[in-house]
Amino acid sequence: MVITRRQLLRSTLAVLMVAPALSGARLLLSRTRPAWVPTPPPPVVVYWPGAREEGPRLGARAAVLLEVSTGTILYARNEHQRRAPASTTKIVTALIAVERGGLDEMVQVSREAAGTRGSSAHLWAGQQLTMLDLLHAMMLPSGNDAAVAVAEHIAGSVPAFARLMNQRVRELGARNSLFQNPHGLDAAGHYTTAYDLALITRTAMQYPVFAQIVSTRVHESPSGRWSNTNRLLWSYEGTVGVKTGTTDDAGHCLVSAVNRDGLELISVILGSPNRWTESIQLLEWGFDTFRRLELADAHQPLVEAAAPGIEIPIPLASPEPVQILVRHDQVQDVHLRVRLAPISLPVRRFQLMGQVDLLLGDELVRTLPLEAAASVGRPAWWRRLLGLGA
Repeated sequence: MVITRRQLLRSTLAVLMVAPALSGARLLLSRTRPAWVPTPPPPVVVYWPGAREEGPRLGARAAVLLEVSTGTILYARNEHQRRAPASTTKIVTALIAVERGGLDEMVQVSREAAGTRGSSAHLWAGQQLTMLDLLHAMMLPSGNDAAVAVAEHIAGSVPAFARLMNQRVRELGARNSLFQNPHGLDAAGHYTTAYDLALITRTAMQYPVFAQIVSTRVHESPSGRWSNTNRLLWSYEGTVGVKTGTTDDAGHCLVSAVNRDGLELISVILGSPNRWTESIQLLEWGFDTFRRLELADAHQPLVEAAAPGIEIPIPLASPEPVQILVRHDQVQDVHLRVRLAPISLPVRRFQLMGQVDLLLGDELVRTLPLEAAASVGRPAWWRRLLGLGA
């Protein structure tokens, strides 16, 4: 049965509306946000209750499945175990390059970059190409030579660029990552986790140019022709990225992003006996099990509050999208609980009015602030005189 937003709100608000005073209500607006992201991600990452017990049996040493919009970890296996990341490192390298701009700048490939060992985009010393082409050369065929060229152009040297990488991932909450190079060749003290890679990828995919690059199957330009190593772009419906990686220490790794049926999923598979099969198994389980209910867009009126002395109610909205992730059979278990601060007029638009709890059965899933969606003035003087308004 498909339940509409209007039906859901009508059936729950009459029962769950309460109005206790809120102390320190303005604290609801405080958020820790990455410094450079144009549209901040949801402020928290939460775990689905069965994230560590449910899901497919995988041979991967570590794995994560993340639903992007709600920031929900659906599946977790050794997600905080520090592991060599191989070329999934290049997700961070590309993120730094995109955020620091200059995609139309010309980059000259140094002798050191051209001589980098491992997977190659076949660049040569002295070659000049745009940063945008260079990022395709790095992300599609996984060119280690291209990664060093990017690092040298942006920071002057590989060690200086590694410092930028580590600074940026700490801002994103990746607390168990340390990068020594931009390409991912095995090195002492070069590691990340499945959880951290999911966080980093979630941010990177917000940049349209990053998303465009990692979804490209083949890129042709005057500088070269490069094919993507990610087979899922050809074989798995809805795949839009992201990056393969293989080294002796890391094993076979794959970070994938797939959009399908209103869900945006990021899977991370590290040290897998078959990264393609196991990525598909994990993603299929996610799509078969979960759906996202969108109750209201950001700043779209969600509920109404009565105010003393006026007949027209005050529309209330959340500054963030009001959405919840559920199993397909749990739609009817979703409820809202609205808590309002004492109302006094006038009310200004965007004024904090209370909060709304998203509940799955009796379990609190998420709490969002509620703001006035419109300004409301004080009642007329004669209504106040007659005691009909504040």
